[in-house]
Amino acid sequence: MPRLQWTRASSAALLALVGALSLTACSDEEDDKKPDAGSQPVDAGTQVDAGTDAGTDAGPPVDTGIPWDGGSAGGFSCEGKATATLTFAPGEEEKLQDQVNTLAECTTIQLAAGTFTFDNAITIRQNGVTIAGAGKGVKGEGTGTASSTVLVFTNAAANSNGLDVVGNRFEVRDVAVWNAKKDAVRVESSTDVVMRRVRTEWAQADKETNGKYGLYPVKSKYVVIDECEAYNAADAGIYVGQTEYAVVRNSVALQNVAGIEIENTKYAYVIGNTARDNTTGLVVFDLPGNPIKGTDIRVVNNIITDNNRNNFAAVAASSSTVSQVPAGTGTFILASRRVELTGNTWENNNSLDVAVLSGLIIEENPALWAAGGFNFESADINIHGNVFKGGSGDNVDNGKLDPSRRPLGALVATLYAYGETQGTRQVEHLVWDGVDPVMHNRAELNPINICFTKNTLPAGTTTAIVDLDLLAAGTAVTKGDLAGGWAKTRHYAATGTAFDCAGFSPALTIGDNIK
Repeated sequence: MPRLQWTRASSAALLALVGALSLTACSDEEDDKKPDAGSQPVDAGTQVDAGTDAGTDAGPPVDTGIPWDGGSAGGFSCEGKATATLTFAPGEEEKLQDQVNTLAECTTIQLAAGTFTFDNAITIRQNGVTIAGAGKGVKGEGTGTASSTVLVFTNAAANSNGLDVVGNRFEVRDVAVWNAKKDAVRVESSTDVVMRRVRTEWAQADKETNGKYGLYPVKSKYVVIDECEAYNAADAGIYVGQTEYAVVRNSVALQNVAGIEIENTKYAYVIGNTARDNTTGLVVFDLPGNPIKGTDIRVVNNIITDNNRNNFAAVAASSSTVSQVPAGTGTFILASRRVELTGNTWENNNSLDVAVLSGLIIEENPALWAAGGFNFESADINIHGNVFKGGSGDNVDNGKLDPSRRPLGALVATLYAYGETQGTRQVEHLVWDGVDPVMHNRAELNPINICFTKNTLPAGTTTAIVDLDLLAAGTAVTKGDLAGGWAKTRHYAATGTAFDCAGFSPALTIGDNIK
């Protein structure tokens, strides 16, 4: 017997659900810190809109000659400049803190193996800085070993980060950051950023008082996150936001609210990662009020399975977006355009595998999306050549439904509890909310060009795609008309439908040289 059944006693709590679907949205970037004038921050306000509609040109193609493993072809360089290496051992934390306050550009901070304990953030405000340790160690390791360097912030000042960086040509590698009060590794307004073999972790799982973000590059350009690990973040383990040109590769995100998050970012390649045992595995979205309109995101060869951890984000401390995600969400794409998902594997995500959502469900007023060029619509989503192994969509929000905090999950569960009586036993692999933005004809079956082709589905799959027609269905449900709400939904097979389409043109050109 499937696990979708939900007590009808809870349905009374849904009477105000459609109104609640206009979720409070706030930026994941909430701080008002200003970088030093010498850091040459990226001017996010001058970005050119890449276009969103099916078939529109995304602007000039990305130069595939960009050395993605180290940043841009231009910008700040240490070539021909004086360099220095400062070496520190455990016990020299105070000396290290003193030195970072007066760093010269093009300095390498070499950290020996062992445990470093800090009472405040390591703050970098210089270009060309590298922090290198002896190794990131393994999950659960809160002290360094002979082959790992662990930076411990358990007793640091409240609301401080672990590494707090503004500086171009910055690299951190082979370290672990343990129990940061806020963000473990925060890099802001910087160009050419590399995070390689870094582990961020909080000692206890499921604690809303854990830091919000593990790896957190924001308002930056040319970012590489490679072979990293992130555990137990109360918001996102690996985050890239308000950024241009980013790679997240060969990394692992476990036990976070959101595993890997790409937010308001242009030109990103997310490849070869594992997102497992989070509330939601791998997400791509834009929020209102941010100046960069996200576009051209390639998600390739990732494993997105078993993301059924109960949502432990604090509503007050976390971004409201992730705090309202139902447990068991594999991937959602929200207010995003020109996104390609291929070669990925989804399995055992209790709520659903992939959802495509309009930004209007988190902020219904289009005017509030003006900063990003009215970037509330999702359009041109190409989902092809993936593997859906099954075991998903049969226990929405782990059965712990909360219409006030996670209204979308509650509505989906309500609809499918009724749908089970009509023979639909689980939520389909691809969910489109059907909340169509302006400039499209809602009468069309696939007006925003979502393509779902050549995917491998579990044996016996009959319907693979659902158009929830969320506003119409939700209105019926709030009136107690479950049959009418279910009748508004449309269910499609994987082939021979309006979603069996060729993708979008021009195709993405980013990152084709990545190995």
